[in-house]
Amino acid sequence: MILKGEKIMLRPVELSDLDRLLNINDEEVRQYLLSVFPLNRIREEEWVRNLYSNQRDVVFAVALLETNQLVGTTGLHGIDWVNRCAEFGIAITDKNFWNQGLGTEATHLTLRYAFEYLNLNRVQLSVYDYNPRAIHVYEKCGFVKEGVLRKARYLKGEYHDVIVMSMLAQEYFTGCNASRSG
Repeated sequence: MILKGEKIMLRPVELSDLDRLLNINDEEVRQYLLSVFPLNRIREEEWVRNLYSNQRDVVFAVALLETNQLVGTTGLHGIDWVNRCAEFGIAITDKNFWNQGLGTEATHLTLRYAFEYLNLNRVQLSVYDYNPRAIHVYEKCGFVKEGVLRKARYLKGEYHDVIVMSMLAQEYFTGCNASRSG
């Protein structure tokens, strides 16, 4: 285990998580992710085996504290060690666990890792305008809207805006996030 919250923990992704990771192929889950291509077990296993081969990406399993069951993933991607910034990503891929606060808790824990352990200065993300639940979580966690990439996402015959948000270390340490680091 890397970080523990009230309901979940962030831990390394293991090969034993493969079956649960394939929830990513659910159309309702995929609409919120960057990837548009379906994944099979072979591709997903290759992804897991290569997860920790570089120091530019840190990916965690979001697992239930009581059972260690994977319900999603979160991570920091494209870490720029000179400018101390990274791209945040999260997916609660098991829809049975949507709307239970797990995404919020995983976001807080990932931000804690980014700012308190990796000494990053900036964490940014991109979110689609049709994902108000995620936007609400990000705002609640302290992310600030920086701008909009107009009509930059295509889904099911329509173009959608992509909202860019970020958080700086100074905002993390002076905001409510510091009180959640326990």
